[in-house]
Amino acid sequence: MLHYSDDNELVAAAVAGDEQAMSVLIRSLMPCIEVQASKFSDLGAMTRHDLIQEGLLGVVRAVFGFDGEKNVRFRTYAETCIANSIADAVRNQSRKKHTPLNSYVPIDEVELTGVNPHDPERVVFMAEEMKQIKSCIDNELTDLEYSVLMRHIAGDSYEEIASNLGISTKSVDNALTRARNKIKAARNV
Repeated sequence: MLHYSDDNELVAAAVAGDEQAMSVLIRSLMPCIEVQASKFSDLGAMTRHDLIQEGLLGVVRAVFGFDGEKNVRFRTYAETCIANSIADAVRNQSRKKHTPLNSYVPIDEVELTGVNPHDPERVVFMAEEMKQIKSCIDNELTDLEYSVLMRHIAGDSYEEIASNLGISTKSVDNALTRARNKIKAARNV
């Protein structure tokens, strides 16, 4: 049983690798992820499942980017990260250069409508997916992809990342795209 006095301790434990702490955070934020995914699911740019995955990446961004010293509640910060992650993904998918990809709908697509975010099976499933994402980030990304992803999760712009790493913004975009593709592939295994 977890015994943490506040969210700051829970976040610190999750950052240190405590999977139970991460699971508690995911479980507590699933309703927010579901609400944000629902706001965009009718737009058709992304499937509900992909929107939920983007929301989970928002949770990762919140956990690893949270600074308890800034007088902001973790939940508020996490909800903002989740909303931004989903909105950014939809905006990126809706760009005209993605039109051929967005017009394709897989035959075997299953929509996760009416799923109770408090369902223990769902929570376990989402926690397992988070483990896969974390494992992919730790083991499959190159040093550049990892650095770019971590700086992106921390909220740095492409220009800031490029400047800090001494690469072009196009290289940042390419590294981030490769990292996302690897994470998406690891999640589908």
